[in-house]
Amino acid sequence: METYRTNALKMFLFFLLSIVYFEVVFKIRMINFELSFDFFHTILFSLSYTFMFMFFLMFFQHKTVKRLSYFLIVLISFLYFNQDVYRSFMNGFYSFSSVGDADRALSFIGDYFLSLRFGHIFYFIPLIGFYLLVRYKHLSFNIEYISIKAPLIVLLLSFIVFFSSLQIISDEEKVDAAGPTYTDLDLYQKLYDPQFILKKYGLLTYTQRDFFNLFRPAVLTKEEHLLLLDDYFERIEEEHPYQRNRFSDILENKNLVLIMAESLDTYAINPELTPTLFDIMDNYAYFENYYSPLYNRSTADSEFLTQTSIYPDKNITLTWNEYGDNYFPYTLPRLFEKEGYSTYSFHNYTDYFYRRSVYHPQTLGYDAYYGSEELGLLDNPEDGSIIFNHVWQSDLELMKRSIPYFINDDQFFVNMVTVSGHFNYSDTHEIAVQHIDAVNEYELAHDITIDEEMKYYLATSIELDLAVKYLMDELEAADKLDDTAIIIYGDHYAYGLDEDKIWEYDGNPDYPYMEREFKEEGNELDLHNVPFMIYSNKYRLNNIDGYYTEYFSTIDILPTIANLFDLDLEYQYVFGQDAFSPLDYNKIMGISSTEPYLTNVIRFADMSFLNQDFMYTSIADSYTIYNEEFNSNYLLNLNDYFITEYIKSLNVLKYDYFQSMNPENN
Repeated sequence: METYRTNALKMFLFFLLSIVYFEVVFKIRMINFELSFDFFHTILFSLSYTFMFMFFLMFFQHKTVKRLSYFLIVLISFLYFNQDVYRSFMNGFYSFSSVGDADRALSFIGDYFLSLRFGHIFYFIPLIGFYLLVRYKHLSFNIEYISIKAPLIVLLLSFIVFFSSLQIISDEEKVDAAGPTYTDLDLYQKLYDPQFILKKYGLLTYTQRDFFNLFRPAVLTKEEHLLLLDDYFERIEEEHPYQRNRFSDILENKNLVLIMAESLDTYAINPELTPTLFDIMDNYAYFENYYSPLYNRSTADSEFLTQTSIYPDKNITLTWNEYGDNYFPYTLPRLFEKEGYSTYSFHNYTDYFYRRSVYHPQTLGYDAYYGSEELGLLDNPEDGSIIFNHVWQSDLELMKRSIPYFINDDQFFVNMVTVSGHFNYSDTHEIAVQHIDAVNEYELAHDITIDEEMKYYLATSIELDLAVKYLMDELEAADKLDDTAIIIYGDHYAYGLDEDKIWEYDGNPDYPYMEREFKEEGNELDLHNVPFMIYSNKYRLNNIDGYYTEYFSTIDILPTIANLFDLDLEYQYVFGQDAFSPLDYNKIMGISSTEPYLTNVIRFADMSFLNQDFMYTSIADSYTIYNEEFNSNYLLNLNDYFITEYIKSLNVLKYDYFQSMNPENN
């Protein structure tokens, strides 16, 4: 009996210490590890999971226990390892709802292997240790139950520890809160922020909650949620009505070409390599505090934010696929269509990552969508086929083939999604190799050394510059340039490059054209600061003193465009803000003040936020205040407001809130 207990205790300690070790390594690499009460939570949950593993293993004889033990340790190692690698190139954590998109994930297999780093070897140390302990007979698998009450005791211990862990999760609300507050228990139950639950309770608990939330019954009915959303939007309209501003209608009746440029980043704009983009940046309207927060599906989610001004669902793989049948009355094409514009969307890649050819005309309401197949560039893959080597297409060719579709229309709104700037940046990049000589010559002319990967990235930017120049030349030739505005913005930062490399080139005085720093070195949130610029030949919007300083992000593009073009938008129904008409956050916080606090706040996927006066970093759970008029309590209330906003946005999607406005239902 003593041997049986000793063997079981050794196995128990090995699994417990392994899980705690995994959590420490994962937090150090991913989330910012610190010894705190949150880590005590993680240990308690790990203890309960270890008891559950033992409860299961001890039903079997030693040979089966050995096989199952190896399986468990491999499975757990892979879970932590895979989430680490996945986040490094997808900027999010996968969940059980992602399983349906596994075939598309295989297309990133090359990026998966490129993301491997030496530090990932630490996830396999427990497996190596397990093998050595077994080989040198320090572990025995003779742990089968010897009494009928033994499994009940182990199961009871597991339940006691698990429910004790739940009991110490705080459900205390803030006493002086300005609105709805969110407790740690809300986080555990609703999983509204995957990164935060990973930080507080660990990866196994996140996985456990993610799995059981698939079967969690709704507390309220759909009808009750719709009524709550009615109340929410009515309150927004009454308490925060939209305010016109000095830029309202400034581009009224102009055509618009909206270009979402793949991986366009601040340091890509150069007076010699990209002279057209630099001219727009330097002489027209450039917004130096525009951010494009990165969500799970990067470009696709940025596109969703831009076109709908609604947040993507962070708990699923692809918002478009899940909610493509929803009705969205306030999309960019539908707003322009109401004003008599013809609306087109163009993209120089296939439907592989998601079905733009379906969602753009049907879900968003474009008159027509032309992808690479329709433009004669590249055929769509057969359904279910997996692409391992993506052949990136020319942005210049995109312009040449797209412009004839709209150039003769009286009024047009054109959406373009480019692809030439997509990583990987090397001599295998089809577009970059066409322009690498220009970058090499630039390097020699200025007697500088540019990192090889960075050179290929800059080469892709030349292609975009040529495309924009061709567009402007064709508009001018058709006598349409004076009547057309062009908006160009990055879909996300160039995450195909290492962060240290980005900080090295952004704002580096040794890098000739980088005279100003856009991204604060070491600031993870500032990485998302990317270009946003407006060209309009009739109205030069640029400030006399330099660039525009308004803070706004991808979700704010739709209401900002609606204001500039005088589109018929009911602003309470979108979750972004016009960059020129920010909210009064003192009023939102319920603060009686003679001075309103009018500002925009950038909201990130992980619930971090920032503006000129403060910054909240979710990973570190830390507040940085630049303006002494604010305090941490103000920011805590603001954090709760943004959580409420995200949950309301999520419910708009889940319950298809706007379906009642669908004219096809009448």
